[in-house]
Amino acid sequence: MKFYVQHVVWFLSLIALQVLVLDSIQFMGFFLPFVYVYPILHLPANMRTPWVVLVSFLTGMVIDVFSNTPGMHASAATLLGFLRYPVLRLFVLKEDLGMRNVQSEWLGWSVYWRYATLLVFLHHVSLFLLESFTFLHVGLLLIKIPVCVLLTLVCIFCFEQFKPRGHATKF
Repeated sequence: MKFYVQHVVWFLSLIALQVLVLDSIQFMGFFLPFVYVYPILHLPANMRTPWVVLVSFLTGMVIDVFSNTPGMHASAATLLGFLRYPVLRLFVLKEDLGMRNVQSEWLGWSVYWRYATLLVFLHHVSLFLLESFTFLHVGLLLIKIPVCVLLTLVCIFCFEQFKPRGHATKF
């Protein structure tokens, strides 16, 4: 039970960080890290896809409600939740998944960063395409997507460095 309480508190604190702090301090007016994807990336590896999609959708909806972005974060987060297992299977054998949280200690740094980078990139592409809803400003999109991916990955790297070691590695 303590495990679930810790994860819910972690989830809620990252959502609060996103909504209360990061949404109000955009870098240079355009660039923003999206730290709410971090707990979605760390859900248990064998968690069924419908549950991951539901958790992702609810997370995105909470961000949408507080950011006044109707459905954009919910749809991008839902896509992230839907693609999480297939992307994880690109890097990890099915037999190795077990009941573990996806973490850098378990996957190894190289595999974890490829997994996180690919999913964060796909999330940001879908989010910014929905936000602009046009290809007229493709130059801005080509700058905004990689910079925001980089900012998000830097935040994820910081979270990975400062989290307690051995914290909730198994269910």
